[in-house]
Amino acid sequence: LFGEILDWMLAPLLLIWPISVALTWLVAQGIASRPYDRELGEMARSLGLQVAAEAPPPGLAKGKDRYALAPEAAALLRADASDTVFYQVLGLRGELLSGDATLPVPTEEAPIVPWELHFRDDEVGSDAVRVAYLWVAPEGQAGATRTMLVQVAETLGKRARLTNEIIKGVILPQFVILPLAVLLVWLALARGISPLNELQRRIRSREASDLSPIDEQRVPDEVAPLVQAINDLLMRLDSSMSRQKHFLADAAHQLKTPLAGLRTQAELVQREIDAGRSSPDELKRSLAQ
Repeated sequence: LFGEILDWMLAPLLLIWPISVALTWLVAQGIASRPYDRELGEMARSLGLQVAAEAPPPGLAKGKDRYALAPEAAALLRADASDTVFYQVLGLRGELLSGDATLPVPTEEAPIVPWELHFRDDEVGSDAVRVAYLWVAPEGQAGATRTMLVQVAETLGKRARLTNEIIKGVILPQFVILPLAVLLVWLALARGISPLNELQRRIRSREASDLSPIDEQRVPDEVAPLVQAINDLLMRLDSSMSRQKHFLADAAHQLKTPLAGLRTQAELVQREIDAGRSSPDELKRSLAQ
């Protein structure tokens, strides 16, 4: 009983633990991504504002149609020593004005809302990246239907490290808590089952002839029906043994009379033989009796 209860208590606990680890990892990813998403979004928005302010009007010559990001702004984007940062600026006709041509273009078909910031997960070559992007309406072209696309992407090194740190901070204490929980469950079960051990000791200490009922007031409520059933069995066993004793007493009493007769005839034959006056016929008659 102890082992079965322990199994049913520990099995869910050990099953929930890996689920807890998986949920912790998902939550940690969200927590780690939030501050870096804000930073990435601010970079994309700042770049968008610069693009909107410096974008040439559509009537300029073709040679001036291309937008070139200022070296200072490009150096600011590339200043991250932990991760690789990519950026891309696409013109009103979708042409590359500046940045990395390898950065994928968003594929969703949702309506384009100027200056609305979006995020997505993507890949640049073999690197997984987080991308912040928005469509920019150039200044002085309020009625224009075309927009420019500004994207800033960053590899996931810092996010992965922060996620791992969060997971370590949450999971490592569980390696202490889990054995402690198992120990507490073990002690609680041992304490809970101790009344059964006391009941066992009381029953073992009885004399073999003691068929009196077990005290039901000193047992747990859950065991009381079992004790009642044992008391009922003891009562029936006591009744059965009483009937057997009564039968044996009756049988012994009923056997006394014929045994007395046999003894009397045997003693009579013995006296006749001792007296030397017994004949074969008398001996046969006594033996027949």
